[in-house]
Amino acid sequence: MLDDLYRFHQDLQHAGIMFAFSGPVSQRVIEGIGETLKQKMQLEDAGMSTIQRVFSVFVEQMQNVVNYSADTVTPPEQVEGELRVGTLVVGREGAQFWLQCGNMVQASQVASLRERLDHLRTLSREDLKALYRERRKAAAASASKGAGLGFIDIARKASRPLEYTFAPASPQLSFFTLKAIIGEEL
Repeated sequence: MLDDLYRFHQDLQHAGIMFAFSGPVSQRVIEGIGETLKQKMQLEDAGMSTIQRVFSVFVEQMQNVVNYSADTVTPPEQVEGELRVGTLVVGREGAQFWLQCGNMVQASQVASLRERLDHLRTLSREDLKALYRERRKAAAASASKGAGLGFIDIARKASRPLEYTFAPASPQLSFFTLKAIIGEEL
């Protein structure tokens, strides 16, 4: 196993992966990983705008895991301090960073998620900005929890349309992966 782990480490470096995490996610984990990412990007001389956008997308993706992952390690009745499971990979290719986050979702949610993401992929930068403003006003007026702002915000910060996949894991679950690419050119 130790030899395999070294090969795995080499494969990550060769693929430009600067950070990989898979397991239970909590607010403390998000904070720790976020600070580490910021420091690593600063050491690599990434621009402040890029660092801020990568950090923002990272937080949104990890919040999606914390709030919506169907895979949890805490008992169902435990709401406070709940730990949900997800995977995050952050890499760099030239001047562009990419973030891929994944977690289990209920199979019944796939069609709705696909519809929302496909819609966001068709919108221009200006349309995304207008939709974000509209949803923020709606969220403030209804005191709802976000009003679906996370995906919109990720799409606004990404340099290209979001990429996603759903891999069936069982009749009830699919593994949802969301990828955002962030470059210096924005």
